[in-house]
Amino acid sequence: MSIALTVNTLAATSPPAAEPPAAAAIRARRAESNAAVSAHDFAAMKRHYLPDFTILPGSRGTPSNVAAFEARLAETFADPSFVTYVRTPVTITIGASGKRAAEVGTWVGTWHFPDGERRLTGVYQAMWLPTPDGWRLQNESFVSLVCTGPRCDAID
Repeated sequence: MSIALTVNTLAATSPPAAEPPAAAAIRARRAESNAAVSAHDFAAMKRHYLPDFTILPGSRGTPSNVAAFEARLAETFADPSFVTYVRTPVTITIGASGKRAAEVGTWVGTWHFPDGERRLTGVYQAMWLPTPDGWRLQNESFVSLVCTGPRCDAID
């Protein structure tokens, strides 16, 4: 199976019919986070992160804390060609203890250029922890796999 086929197959997967309430809550949080990215609103994104959140971006492979991630996304949000990143959960697994959850899915980044649309896609994994304020992200790891459209050579 090719990488592109694997990403497309994962993206076509839908959530289970009888999802546990915790998984449904995480899926709702992910939808809120996607909306914040689409609005280019880091403050709204940050509400989903624990204070010691870390992220491993898909193309650069260097971990970032919240402050470094905010600085990187400020550059991305300032880019007039950038549209959004959308993360789509494929599976959400709640740990037996209920003290953590794993989210695995696909993601796509979109940019609009005068000569066409660039789409960068891949897979991700996220760890969620329950807090008194609901489920929050401890970490996320992204892998960039396929780029289509103009300026893909600019992707690290």
